[in-house]
Amino acid sequence: MLVGRRQLGIAAVAAAAVLLTGCGGASPADGSGAAGAAGAAGAAGSPKPGGTLTVALGGDPATIFPRAVSPLVREVSRPIVDSLLALDPETKKTVPWLAESYDVNADATEFTFHLRGGVTFSDGTPLTAEVVKRNFDDIVANKAKLAGSTPTSLMDQGGYKETKVVDDKTVVQRFSRPNPNWPLWLSSSGFGILAPATLDLPFDDRFDKVVGSGPFVLQSYARNSQVVLTKRKGYQWGPQTRAHDGDAYLDKVVYKVIGEPSVRTGALRTGQVQVVGGVNPSDIVSLRSARFPIVARKLPRNTEALVVVGADRSPLDDVNVRQALVKAVDATQIRDTLLTPDWGVPTSVVTSQALGHADVSALLKPDAAAAGALLDRAGWAAGPGGVRSKGGHPLTLKLGWLDRGNPWDRPLIELLTAQFKKIGIELRPELVSAAQSVEALQAHNRWDLFLSGIAGGLDAGTGLQGTFTDAPPNFFNIQDKDLQPLLRRQAVTTDAAARAGLVADIQKRIVTEGLAVPLVEDTAVVALGKNVHGFALDADARLPSMLDVWLS
Repeated sequence: MLVGRRQLGIAAVAAAAVLLTGCGGASPADGSGAAGAAGAAGAAGSPKPGGTLTVALGGDPATIFPRAVSPLVREVSRPIVDSLLALDPETKKTVPWLAESYDVNADATEFTFHLRGGVTFSDGTPLTAEVVKRNFDDIVANKAKLAGSTPTSLMDQGGYKETKVVDDKTVVQRFSRPNPNWPLWLSSSGFGILAPATLDLPFDDRFDKVVGSGPFVLQSYARNSQVVLTKRKGYQWGPQTRAHDGDAYLDKVVYKVIGEPSVRTGALRTGQVQVVGGVNPSDIVSLRSARFPIVARKLPRNTEALVVVGADRSPLDDVNVRQALVKAVDATQIRDTLLTPDWGVPTSVVTSQALGHADVSALLKPDAAAAGALLDRAGWAAGPGGVRSKGGHPLTLKLGWLDRGNPWDRPLIELLTAQFKKIGIELRPELVSAAQSVEALQAHNRWDLFLSGIAGGLDAGTGLQGTFTDAPPNFFNIQDKDLQPLLRRQAVTTDAAARAGLVADIQKRIVTEGLAVPLVEDTAVVALGKNVHGFALDADARLPSMLDVWLS
């Protein structure tokens, strides 16, 4: 029996933590300020249609297919595909989009979505319940080819069973266990609804043939060069978070691949591009001084952290050593030395923007003396060259890390090496490719620590479960058996207060057991041209659909 109709303004997420708004250019030092419209949009007068917006991307998206495993596909596919629900960036609550409302049963195993009328894809095909069903059936059918993708992972983790058509405008989705966060995940572009024209194609032919119901249409994609989108006429079904009804203001959006951060910034200064992401922290102050609008929002996910991947062997099988690592790291020094106040100092193992964040900052205070005492207790005595030793073996830790394109990654490694050296630990970093990291982590014996900075998502509990589960393949070699029941219980708990308590306990245990060492609350920082208005980062701190963006 269905519980009464749940309007989409009600949070569909089982979390009760206090949420912080993203930090903006107005007051970055205290983490407050609007992450919404940037610059003098009001002073420029009323929005006007027309023009081409050029966006500088730090890399090639590799595909436009929204379910693909690619770090940049989200940026270029969001304007093309709409989702059943949207997420309000400030409240983190689901709001209507292609679905005008939904019902959920008492144990959150069945969700009924009522589709909006009058929606069509850019080729004129109408949106129907059968098309929605086909989209989810297609994800299941192509599970092997989508291995590692967000949609398949979330469907597996949530116990997805099926999508059934009730009538032309109603679908029911069923799960084998409670999945209270399902509406939250449906807001992502990975679950964007694709037209039958795309689903009819062989899977490998879809990468540049994506047809959606969004405000823009894919015109062309040239690998390692650019993606061109053109305005779709007759768009009347933007999400409830939209600033206006009707078509997008822009005629065209061009995403240019510009790998070097300094070149991206230079292109902004000369007017060749109007939107630049991945801004080098060293450029932010000068861009602000030159009155280029800066939009910043902390990413809702796990913090940048050192994850312990060698807890099954010495020296990290000793909780005293792991706790010493937590106390050795000075995250404030990291932020103030390498970044700007736009970035946050971690107060947990998830950022303050993640739903379910719990403040455990009292456990994260740097204390070199206490760290030394913990190492003394574990039997690691002062040794030659300032490196502790035990039984003739130096206290050396191997760290694996990736070059993710952040200009501050290498300085971060150098600063961590210095911080650990202060308490007598020698850090031996190893830079590897993404493929090499997968191989090494699966082997479980190459490294003691891994620099992780891409894990998690909007919901803290789900993100932490994905990282700290010991279920096969146990990618991070997690050894904490007492943590696992907490992770499993939070995933199926439908009472908001009870789940919030479980997720808070998980965060506390990860820190007290030294399973991860939080380093930075990562932040999306976007610089805009002075003629750009109506720009706001989405709730996931990614580029928007560009529906409300206009040029003066």
